[in-house]
Amino acid sequence: MDFLKYFFRKTSKYCNFKMFGWQHIAILFIGTLGIISMIKRIAVNRKFEKIIGIVLLSQQIILYAWYLLSKYHVLTEGLPLYHCRVAIILMGIGLLFNKSICRKLGSMWGLIGAVFALIYPSGLDPFLFPHITQFSFFIGHLFLLWGSVYCIFIECVKFDKKDFKTAIYFTNIYHVSMFILNHIIGSNYGFMRVSPIGIGNNLHPLVYGFIVIGIFNLLMIFMNVLINRQENSSETVELNLNANAL
Repeated sequence: MDFLKYFFRKTSKYCNFKMFGWQHIAILFIGTLGIISMIKRIAVNRKFEKIIGIVLLSQQIILYAWYLLSKYHVLTEGLPLYHCRVAIILMGIGLLFNKSICRKLGSMWGLIGAVFALIYPSGLDPFLFPHITQFSFFIGHLFLLWGSVYCIFIECVKFDKKDFKTAIYFTNIYHVSMFILNHIIGSNYGFMRVSPIGIGNNLHPLVYGFIVIGIFNLLMIFMNVLINRQENSSETVELNLNANAL
């Protein structure tokens, strides 16, 4: 009981998670090992999709329940408005309920966000280890990474021009909305007010905001190329297998 109270405590001090310390290296190793195992051993599997979806949505529900019950910065930190939180929800719904557009948006945002967050975990709340927010952060991003890899490299999701246009519209509306919201309530959703790596914080807010939007649009273009190339490679392999069978 005492451990649970400590684990779910609301009194913050500082974050003692050491970047590229043994814990961080272990988490990166687990993430990499999971990717290798998936690509080598897992085919398209509805049961696997449901497991990933359930874990992602459960992680989000537990996290927001803690924010609400602890009343810890609910408005500025506890809303599902960060890139990866949005991607986790989309991916969870997409995999659990087999929603195509959610899988596509979730995997596109998810691969970018999960890789960045796991390598540079600047979004950790200021709590000493162990704490619910730390476990939630890494479990959420690991399963988001694996879900994105599954959709892109195993399921080979198809991303046509209409899908890409929808993704671009969704992404830019999100960033503009977060820019406005952040300056109203003092939050930093989407990192549209303060850079997580400290670069660009001296710029005019509008200039900084346009740069962030531009960078994310370039990343979306890169992801679209990656997904389409993966799809074309999959089709080529399938054609070769069919030809050999004949």
